[in-house]
Amino acid sequence: MMDLHDRLDRIAGSAAEPSAAEADADLARGRRALRRRRFARALGTSAIAAAALVAAVTISTQTGPATTPRDKASAQVVAARLVAYEGEQPQGFTIDKVPAGWEVQGGSTGNLTIAPKNAADKNPDVFVGKIAIVLQSRDDHRTPTGTQLEVGGKPGVLEAADGSEGGKNLWVKQPDGVWMLVQFWDARGWTQQDIVEFADGIHVQPGAERVVG
Repeated sequence: MMDLHDRLDRIAGSAAEPSAAEADADLARGRRALRRRRFARALGTSAIAAAALVAAVTISTQTGPATTPRDKASAQVVAARLVAYEGEQPQGFTIDKVPAGWEVQGGSTGNLTIAPKNAADKNPDVFVGKIAIVLQSRDDHRTPTGTQLEVGGKPGVLEAADGSEGGKNLWVKQPDGVWMLVQFWDARGWTQQDIVEFADGIHVQPGAERVVG
């Protein structure tokens, strides 16, 4: 009896070698499929990157000019326009003016934090995107260095703040010899005159304390 495999081979006939044109067509199809897969991967990566960029821009535009050399974040550049402060006065420091649209976010005998009214972060101990006012730390014995100026008849020093783009530190020497520090997280929208005018309206109260650190 003829083997079944032999019968099938005879019916099918000998295998035909693919022509050069057929081989080229198969190769072209394979290359097109590979390009489609690579394009799909690239498109997905670009979409993720774009979404991350949009999120970063959205976050950055929710904050205004601000303070703190120890935290790192970027803030929206906003021109300063000072207005009279009419809210409740804090304990350790009182103020005459605030930037328009800003408020006292928190105050104690050790610090005062001023922030945009729509600030996402409501913690007064976080200074990113804000202005912080303190007395020079008890363990900091250095004399501030930078641009010498005068604030309401008192010696002042203006310097760039470490750790934040556009940040400024303004030191104002008090009658008892202690320096008051006003930290602007982002002062790019502020002129030197704006900074001096704002600081001139800050008054250290008898109960203000110098913290450590």
